[in-house]
Amino acid sequence: MRFRLPEPVSVWSSSDKHRDFLKEFDAMSRLLLTIGLLFSSSVFAAPLFDSDELLAISLSGPFELIDRERDKEKEYVGSLSYNDPERGPTTLDAKFSVRGNFRLRKDICSHAQLWVNLKKSQVKGTLFAKQDKLKLVVQCKDSDRYAEYIGREQQAYQIFQTLSDLSLDTRMLKVTYADSDGGGSREQLGFFIQHQDRLAKQNDMTVYKEIKADKARLDPDRSALVALFMYLVSNTDYSFIAAAPGETCCHNIKLLEAEDGVLYPLPYDYDSTGFVNTSYAEPAGGIGQSNVKQRMYRGYCGPEEVTAQAIAVLQLKRDTIDAIVADTTYVSAKSAKRTQKYVDKFYAVLDNPKKVRREIIEECR
Repeated sequence: MRFRLPEPVSVWSSSDKHRDFLKEFDAMSRLLLTIGLLFSSSVFAAPLFDSDELLAISLSGPFELIDRERDKEKEYVGSLSYNDPERGPTTLDAKFSVRGNFRLRKDICSHAQLWVNLKKSQVKGTLFAKQDKLKLVVQCKDSDRYAEYIGREQQAYQIFQTLSDLSLDTRMLKVTYADSDGGGSREQLGFFIQHQDRLAKQNDMTVYKEIKADKARLDPDRSALVALFMYLVSNTDYSFIAAAPGETCCHNIKLLEAEDGVLYPLPYDYDSTGFVNTSYAEPAGGIGQSNVKQRMYRGYCGPEEVTAQAIAVLQLKRDTIDAIVADTTYVSAKSAKRTQKYVDKFYAVLDNPKKVRREIIEECR
């Protein structure tokens, strides 16, 4: 089913008509969310992601060996333990494999990013019901600065969740990594990310698995929204239509394919953004970016009313986004203040019609 959204007005309009559009759009968004919740089936219930509370887990596996080898072709046997709210202390069999590209380099990260593969036969009736293969964002190095990177990256996922229901769920974790070969243990922040296959299934879609995609098949409204979100977090390291070498489409974007063949971009992986601002992030080559905090709009050209609609969504959600950024549960107050100033600069563009035209409309590809 497709819903028509209120007809947007010019991106440089400050009239009562524009304000009325924002109110109408917000009401329509709330209605669509309610409809989605009413029609959600219990078959898609995922208790792991039903809570925002910090979840303490203990992983047992040969983690020192994993960090030495970083072999994507290998799986390592281990377990995941936690205190289940219904069953009490629970241990599940798990297999670990490394993932990623840039963060897989030893000169970048001391600890490899992980897939955590669980047995379907064991997760039924547990907090991990309906989960199979989960992406674990691992704290890259041991210092407090890298713990803050985890907090800010999870905030980026939260921000996109406020913009779209078609987004990846996350769950913040306190992870104890116990080396099964006797190498000791460490306790660090991390978070689980919902698998894109499960999100696709929830929405009667499939994950597009070709190497390249036809730009004409991209949903224009969705593409404009994702491009503007990427501009907010200053992510230039992505593509809507092409994969990184050896990967399926697309680079730092997954495409979800609807039954009618339309493709919906799904963003992920924000450690190289200006929003997270890691010490190891590098500016994109070949586009004139001097540092990762320099925002550069990389969206495709299209009707200006489509861009206006995406801008309206970001404007409506500003208070919610500000609240996410101000949360100091996993970042310092100093860090939160810096990030807020960075977000304010984004909204200074959206609130200025001349800047919208110069920095967004005229910079499209």
